[in-house]
Amino acid sequence: MTSATYRTLLRTPGAAAFFLTATTGRLGIAMTGLGIIWLVHGRTGSYAAAGLVTGAFAVAEALAGPQLARLVDRFGQTRVLPPALLAHTIAVVSLLALAGNGSPHGPLTAAGALVGATIPQLGALSSTRWSALLRGEHAEALPTAFALESLGNGLCYLAGPALVTAVGASSNPAHGMVLATSLVVGGGLGFAARGRRINSGLPPHRPTS
Repeated sequence: MTSATYRTLLRTPGAAAFFLTATTGRLGIAMTGLGIIWLVHGRTGSYAAAGLVTGAFAVAEALAGPQLARLVDRFGQTRVLPPALLAHTIAVVSLLALAGNGSPHGPLTAAGALVGATIPQLGALSSTRWSALLRGEHAEALPTAFALESLGNGLCYLAGPALVTAVGASSNPAHGMVLATSLVVGGGLGFAARGRRINSGLPPHRPTS
């Protein structure tokens, strides 16, 4: 794999499945922040409230991300991801319910923070899985794998905001959040399931970021 291309890299057993599921989830992650703005503004009519809730989401994501990574390091991706995704789903449902009921800014902000605190960092987990898959004689292909990860991230963060904006502008603003969460949870669960099928396995304490 000295001159590995993206195509040959994705032919590695198990690689295409986990990369594509992780990319699906990353697309949802890229949609979530802007989806919250569409949702909260659509329900409250206030960009200030939308910015407050989205800011809480971003801060909570930054603070909780390393803690979730520590849990993954300790217990493994396939054990941590499903409960994290369940918690994320509950947080999003709570935000949708509060926004739909016209709740005050405080509860909306708390719900936004919970959404951020429970969102998994699938890009880091996918990079870790490449490191586990391309060990030994295949380690020279890792730069190509990481370049593929960067390409996937870039495409997701270009397409995600455009997609959630199109959905939010053309229909109920809540639909964008529902779509984003469906992609995060569906991609995340698929990624976790594929982890059990990789022959090389994952080392128990390899860092995730």
